[in-house]
Amino acid sequence: MNTNILQGKVVVVTGAASGIGRAIAINAAKHGAKAIIVSDISETPREGGTPTTHEIEAFGVPVRFHKTDVSQREQVDALVEAAAEFGGVDVMVANAGITLRADGADVNEDDFHRLMSVNLDGTLFSAQAAARQMKARGKAGSIVLMASMGGLSGAGMTVAYSTSKGGVVLMAKAMADALGPDGIRVNAVAPGTIDTHLLRTSPGIAEAAEGFRQRTPLRRLGRPEEIGDAVAWLGSDLSSYVTGIALLVDGGLLSVI
Repeated sequence: MNTNILQGKVVVVTGAASGIGRAIAINAAKHGAKAIIVSDISETPREGGTPTTHEIEAFGVPVRFHKTDVSQREQVDALVEAAAEFGGVDVMVANAGITLRADGADVNEDDFHRLMSVNLDGTLFSAQAAARQMKARGKAGSIVLMASMGGLSGAGMTVAYSTSKGGVVLMAKAMADALGPDGIRVNAVAPGTIDTHLLRTSPGIAEAAEGFRQRTPLRRLGRPEEIGDAVAWLGSDLSSYVTGIALLVDGGLLSVI
């Protein structure tokens, strides 16, 4: 469904070439964004198909692709600076994240640190860069961090991932307190089992997905665009008095397990 809830807003989305990030960026266009900056380490979608920028161009919305490794602070700073072309960022979506093939109690130290550098460091750098630009321009704004159902409930097969996403939930709460006086809202979105290429190719998670679907009150997996709609709401003025929350979008699964 197309709306105008993001009309006049410049939206920056990290990890937007594929999966949930792709849906968030495309949905921003559907919801009337003024301009969208698509960020990822590669413009080619993991699931195949046309680049996210091409999909957004079809809506007549100005869009730019900016190659970014979010674990590198200077690259994130350059990404946010790219929004200056359109008047500065209004909605920052720190979506970039990775999973590990082996992520149990014996998770490899190097793998653990690599995941944290993207899922936690990259999220912090994204929020900080956006906040600096918003404050410098005297703009209120919305920063949306991508958490996970796994950041609210642990699982033995996702030790590092759950740890990182639990950190994102608390980061949103702490940053909301720090930035609220400047009119900057910070929230997290916690997706449940969403039907993405990442889910289908993640060992353990892929095998568990059918069991999750059967136990979910709505009896289906979530769609990436449903996360995009939740992010759009948090980025819009419709949620103007909402900050510091972790919005669970899981079809009710955590209510019953």
